[in-house]
Amino acid sequence: MALDKEIRNKELILRLRSVLEQRGMTQRDLASLLGKKEAEVSRWFSGRFCVSRANRQRLEEALGEPLTSDSTFHNPSTEIRVGIVGSGDMAGRFVREASCVDGVRVVSVFDPDRNRARSFCLSNGIGACPDTVGEFLSGVNAVYVASPVDTHCQYAALALENGRHVLCEMPFVTSLTEADNLLKLAARKDLVLLTALKTAYCPSFQQMIRVAQSGIIGEIVDVSATVTNLLPEMKTAEFANERMLENFSYPLLVFFKLLGFRYRHLDCFVRRDGEKVSFVHSSLEYDNAIGSFKVGVGVKSEGSLVVSGTRGYIYVPAPWWKPDYFEVRFENPADNKKYFFPYESAGLRYEINVWKDKINHRDSITYISREEIRRTIELQRKIITAR
Repeated sequence: MALDKEIRNKELILRLRSVLEQRGMTQRDLASLLGKKEAEVSRWFSGRFCVSRANRQRLEEALGEPLTSDSTFHNPSTEIRVGIVGSGDMAGRFVREASCVDGVRVVSVFDPDRNRARSFCLSNGIGACPDTVGEFLSGVNAVYVASPVDTHCQYAALALENGRHVLCEMPFVTSLTEADNLLKLAARKDLVLLTALKTAYCPSFQQMIRVAQSGIIGEIVDVSATVTNLLPEMKTAEFANERMLENFSYPLLVFFKLLGFRYRHLDCFVRRDGEKVSFVHSSLEYDNAIGSFKVGVGVKSEGSLVVSGTRGYIYVPAPWWKPDYFEVRFENPADNKKYFFPYESAGLRYEINVWKDKINHRDSITYISREEIRRTIELQRKIITAR
């Protein structure tokens, strides 16, 4: 219980720091808003003192938003009415996770398969199941695209053209041209377009990246990551290859954040079972570092992440793309440090919360850059077509 309380307090302080940064506020401003002394607020940020439940409620009421994933705070004035395109497994997970995020309500579902859409709405208690895309868009102000990847660009573009914010499931789109067109359209319309790579939005992952970049493990020499899943045999080659594209995205995100984009050589081994790509072992060689990964949908391996440096290394246990803990390790084990963070359920609530905050103009942080999106698509295509 004590550890859980400490983890929850760490989540609150990280979220509070982010809110203050987004709003250009200082600790002194926050103290003034709460009618407290600055010294008391400073003690919260030191991490040595837990914020009481009563003070958390005061903070949420003063700032007008929830500060932890288990918060019950609700601000009806900023509610986002979400429509979902698609009615598969990811759509079901989204409905469950969105119910845990204050200010987000799923109100409508569209799927070309009308019977499937009606069944989904009935099972998930969603009232609207419109027959046309136009009717669907008229009842929402934000759209979550969870349809097959070859339709992502079509539905995302329709939503953006009609003034709706978009959260698009991974893999994002099938080409650089599609990605560029959507990104430009969102910018022109002043709308939020996010890719649903859930790991990027998790508190533990963000902290791990900050620790790695801090220099505490020295110069980064190697980043090694594994992401594998065993899919049911009845899944089609198209479905499996789509999952492979998604799985590529996780290690590439880490490589780009820690090693950059200027790799000099790509090497890869690709195993194919008919039309299905079932396993890839690949590496990106840089001037003084290497990033290597194993990704599979028909092979199972230890799904850990290791960032090796000249002074120590960071270890994130399996499944590292759903992180709630990581450890910084050194030559002397007595110097090791462990970091614990909450990771609730499927983890989608973190990306949903960021999406909501960006729509409400309360989050200016870049979690996945335009260049990271473009380079990911570029490498996905190179690897999956390699022979």
